[in-house]
Amino acid sequence: MITRTICITLLASAMLLISCQETPITREQVLTTMDSLEQKMDWLDYRIAQETWNLYTTGTADSLDYFRGLYNYLISNKETARILKQGKKLLTDEVDIRRLKLILTSFASGQVETNALIGSLRDNLTQIDNSFRAELDGKQYQQNELYTLYRTSESRSRREKAYRAYCQAGEKLSQGVTRLFRLRNQEARKLGYTNYLSLIFNNREIDTRQYLKLLQQLDSLSLQPYRDIIQDIQSRLNLTHVEIWDLAYAYNSINSKVDIYFPADSQLAYIKNSLKPLGFNLDKMPIYFDLAPRLQKSQLAYAFPIKIPYDIRVLANITDGAYSNRVLFHEIGHAIHFASIAQDRPLFTNAVDAAWSEGMAQIFAAFCDEELWLKKYAHLPPSLIESVKQARHDLDIIYLRTTLTRLMFEYEMYNNPNRDANKLYWDLFERYMMLPRHDDLYPWAGIIQYTTHPVYLQNYLYADIIAAQTLAKLREMYGDIIDNPSVGAFLVQNYFRFGARYDWRDLLERGTGERLNPEYLINRLNFRVQK
Repeated sequence: MITRTICITLLASAMLLISCQETPITREQVLTTMDSLEQKMDWLDYRIAQETWNLYTTGTADSLDYFRGLYNYLISNKETARILKQGKKLLTDEVDIRRLKLILTSFASGQVETNALIGSLRDNLTQIDNSFRAELDGKQYQQNELYTLYRTSESRSRREKAYRAYCQAGEKLSQGVTRLFRLRNQEARKLGYTNYLSLIFNNREIDTRQYLKLLQQLDSLSLQPYRDIIQDIQSRLNLTHVEIWDLAYAYNSINSKVDIYFPADSQLAYIKNSLKPLGFNLDKMPIYFDLAPRLQKSQLAYAFPIKIPYDIRVLANITDGAYSNRVLFHEIGHAIHFASIAQDRPLFTNAVDAAWSEGMAQIFAAFCDEELWLKKYAHLPPSLIESVKQARHDLDIIYLRTTLTRLMFEYEMYNNPNRDANKLYWDLFERYMMLPRHDDLYPWAGIIQYTTHPVYLQNYLYADIIAAQTLAKLREMYGDIIDNPSVGAFLVQNYFRFGARYDWRDLLERGTGERLNPEYLINRLNFRVQK
């Protein structure tokens, strides 16, 4: 007993000595640290963006790993983190408090993602995902080719084969992705958080209970409309039961009619012409387009903010079809947002919250759902537009149910990453998608955001709510939103120019008079609100 008492006393003395060695910090020290970090992060963001652009456009980026290493070293510094955390109580200026919050948000996730084991595993999984080629009927296919095939082939058996081939990548990735969940949790706990998801939510000021309540509400409201859609698909395709590879195909007929009006060489012109009346002349904005076809890349577009707001680039593999047009419109929305930020501090320019950034892009993507836009710029005949709108409505509900599956999977995996991930996924799939399960497949492991952008998918849901809420306000104030210069002025004056200067929820309230309100998304999807 005496020995134990002595040990406890010595340990307490040692801890007291260590705490005494931590010299108190001053307000000037905090401000100097923030100023230095802001300049260094701005320069490294610029160099990393340049190298990433080179990687996507040329296939090589000699210095990307070097600059990423410098960035990782910068935000993993323990002493810097200590100064910033203790500095919270020393700052009183509103601008300084906002700057500190943005820096701490970067540090929180950065200290996890810069862990050597996590970084190595993440990069290895990303490489596997990018290079994987599945075999189907003796031929190798890229993932985007299989994605298109299982959604459009008239042969149901071929659609099933294509889907199963599409999921082959997940089988190779599943063990590594599951390990990533565990490793991220371990590092988050070292920083004092329950798990990695709580780290992200805490720093993004997302209330977990409200988040789960939102998912439950959307689940409840979309349940019967989704069931009706499944029943309609079963009837129209004359099926005994609907499978996952039947969902998109059920709308292939209408999609193929619409796609004719979106040839690849016209989509950028459609978008440019429709944005000019809003006050956005893309030819006079600092936005550069690289539309060179690259067969090895997936059919997607990406906005690269190289140096906001002076150098924004958009890379795209445009293909025939309305989906390609929608993706391009979304990324151009990102580019216009970045090019319209008017802030003198790098942090307020570069650190826009992902939910807000995606929301701004979704506002632009929603323009191509407007009847006037479809008539005037895509030249769709009136007889086709009503069918397009109905198909879009159904596909949006299917997308919502898919999103609920993916969000709940990620939430549950960070709560308990030691469970059987594949069983969890198919349990959730049965609940939300209400289709047959296929436990021999691992589609969840091929969802790249789980690997490269953990706890990011909820930003797409928030973005849809932001867009629905903003568009409803714009219609209330201005009527038609297409060809209306007041719409462009509203977006710049109330949203774009502020960058990250204010919390995005405050900006949404500034523009619409309300905090984030899911009722606008619910109304757009025509759910029956259950009181």
